[in-house]
Amino acid sequence: MANRLHFLSYFIANSKAYNYSLLITCFPEYHDLFTAIGPHEPGVTFVNPGLPQRALNKILNKLHALALKVNIKLPGIIFHSIAQNDLTLSHYDINSPEFVKIAQRQVVVPEGWVYRDYVNFKKYLPQIKNLFSPKQEFRDAVKREVDRARSMGDTLIGVHIRRSDYKDFNDGKWFYSNEVYISKMREVEQLFAEKQCIFIICSDEKLDMNEFTGFKTAIAERPAIVDLYLLAACNYIFGPPSTFTGWASLYNTVPACYLESADQKITIDSFKEFFDS
Repeated sequence: MANRLHFLSYFIANSKAYNYSLLITCFPEYHDLFTAIGPHEPGVTFVNPGLPQRALNKILNKLHALALKVNIKLPGIIFHSIAQNDLTLSHYDINSPEFVKIAQRQVVVPEGWVYRDYVNFKKYLPQIKNLFSPKQEFRDAVKREVDRARSMGDTLIGVHIRRSDYKDFNDGKWFYSNEVYISKMREVEQLFAEKQCIFIICSDEKLDMNEFTGFKTAIAERPAIVDLYLLAACNYIFGPPSTFTGWASLYNTVPACYLESADQKITIDSFKEFFDS
């Protein structure tokens, strides 16, 4: 979910900046979790979940396969691939005149991950936040947890424990045990010794609350979208590098610390806002 929130947001911002139409077909399983609020209109179109969305994606995939097989260009359609950028993790700037020109004149179907436009992303963040606001039931769940946590202390520290897919991802580099997270929680407590820290722990697996005794914590099994926007309601966040933590950080400009290694020491300078990291 967070991967797609990031990916789509760069295109939403870019389309706003350069006034071209944007049709989003790759968000069906998450579409019903959000509802736009506030005065900002994003000016993009989502294909609703169901048969039309599946049919459109199937048609696009077949056209792409045909174009590759016979090595031809289809009139008015460009299947735009950045495979080399993805391999090297070098960002492709869709703010470039080259990309903007084709986006304004033809149907562009992007293929790749590292499409980026940080300049316009930041500029149009209010519209993006409006578009990707959780539905009221999830906002209510977040508020209940935040109110409960703030009744115990004054500084909310979001802890993102990411394990399931991180066991194998990146050779397990960011797969940390509870002992590592507990050690970092102690460092953060010392860092904010003059504050009363409440640790809001969000995880993709069930946690044993008894392992986190000695801290004031909020631990529960929650829907991923509640965890995501609960982290966004904290004063600070730490966890392994991920788009999940990144989205929570940028959504409410919450300073985040990304744990690149288990022995990384957390200092006040470790916490940075999304656009400064």
